[in-house]
Amino acid sequence: MKLEVQVDQVAQDLEDANLFFGHGTDNAFDEAVWLVLEALGFDAGADDIPWTQDLTEHQMDSVHDLLSKRIKTRQPLAYLVNKAWFAGHEFFIDSRAIVPRSHIGEWIPDRFDPWLANDNVSAILDLCTGGGCIAVSLALAFPEATVDASDLSKDALDVARRNVERYGVEKRVRMIEGDLFSGIGNKKYDLIVCNPPYVSDELMSTLPKEYHYEPELAFSGGQTGLDFIQRLLKEAADHLSPKGLLVVEAGSAQQALETAYVKTPFTWLMSENEESVVFIISADELAGLS
Repeated sequence: MKLEVQVDQVAQDLEDANLFFGHGTDNAFDEAVWLVLEALGFDAGADDIPWTQDLTEHQMDSVHDLLSKRIKTRQPLAYLVNKAWFAGHEFFIDSRAIVPRSHIGEWIPDRFDPWLANDNVSAILDLCTGGGCIAVSLALAFPEATVDASDLSKDALDVARRNVERYGVEKRVRMIEGDLFSGIGNKKYDLIVCNPPYVSDELMSTLPKEYHYEPELAFSGGQTGLDFIQRLLKEAADHLSPKGLLVVEAGSAQQALETAYVKTPFTWLMSENEESVVFIISADELAGLS
């Protein structure tokens, strides 16, 4: 069987299994490409993949084994291969931390231009850092800045440390174990980024099985999904520099947030898939919140 035919077959098998796709891919074919190339040891980002190559029986067995694990367990493929991509970078991931997929990654390579005063960014905070993918990506995009990466989960921070070490940014990325701004003191930042738990209690009960392998702490946002975000908006101004910026993914709590803060001047960013779930707000605008 040729490689390209194997991909088509795996895509059909994934589709027939009625799996959920949303942990690095959003459809059966893209996930099939990823799964097959991982099983065969190919670099999914390479330009010279031999699509017309005939696979050996051993290679097809490797593909079948990984496919079987994905279908039988419904674990996200990222956990099965301990690999994920974010903001153009490859990261280690396992079930101690959420699989990175925040829309925030779309604006990191361009350093949040034009909303952020990029000529004066020396201190950045990544709240709810999880596996550290946002923090490391920020450190790579802002080589002149230090990055504090905070999370309530010690297990998630262990994953983050592995990614920090992988990219050699240990001297600029500091791990902080704590809730919200605890452990930070009076430090102020030019940029605070956060992908918080924002799933409402009602939605938590409807999540696909794939989500159940991820830490519940990373999802559960309370009755309306706003428990963490409301605390963040209340306290963030005290930790931003005068021209600082807060960037937050509100996800499924976007409508609840707009309803709760009708007069707040959130700027909603349009993602590549035309979702507006990431907002930015300046230090001045936050200071005006009652």
